[in-house]
Amino acid sequence: MLEVHVHPDDRGRVIGRGGRTAKALRTLVSALADGARVRVDVADD
Repeated sequence: MLEVHVHPDDRGRVIGRGGRTAKALRTLVSALADGARVRVDVADD
């Protein structure tokens, strides 16, 4: 699992409009994981 910590004010920017940025991040991490199942969470601190 990859947990991305962001400032609460920036959470919307990291997730992106319609979740596009978060989906792209998940796609990138999945490609690096070489077929392993990976979970990406965006946590605000």
